[in-house]
Amino acid sequence: MLKRNYVLLASVLALSGCDKLGQQAMNALPDPSASQAQAAQGAYDDLRAQNFDQLMTRLEPELQAKFDGNEKQMHKFARGLPKAEYKTKKIVAKNMVKSTGQPSKYTVTYEYAYEKNLVQYDVSFDQAGGSDKIRDLSVSVFGESIK
Repeated sequence: MLKRNYVLLASVLALSGCDKLGQQAMNALPDPSASQAQAAQGAYDDLRAQNFDQLMTRLEPELQAKFDGNEKQMHKFARGLPKAEYKTKKIVAKNMVKSTGQPSKYTVTYEYAYEKNLVQYDVSFDQAGGSDKIRDLSVSVFGESIK
């Protein structure tokens, strides 16, 4: 019994240590600049409003080319986003990827909490404090189905 309690305590301490390490790693990267945060929010709002012409102006040319001609798919995707006002918005992760032969990618993950949904929104730029043109984006909706 005592041995099991030690194992349980060790597990809890290990998990809390991992959480602290993850938080320290996230804090080691700077937050996006004000213009990057504004571009990220604007792109999210454009998706929700299905304002794809405005959305395209916020994207790097490579991402514009990827989305160009897929308006039907974009409409289907955007319809799945909650239209209600979100209750909270926070940054839950930041990541910087640099690889040989590929452009760097600084990704910020936002979490938007709605009454019955949670949206995870990943938006990437060239670097923290760099360009406000979006290099990549991804949105996942969790919770009750939206009709």
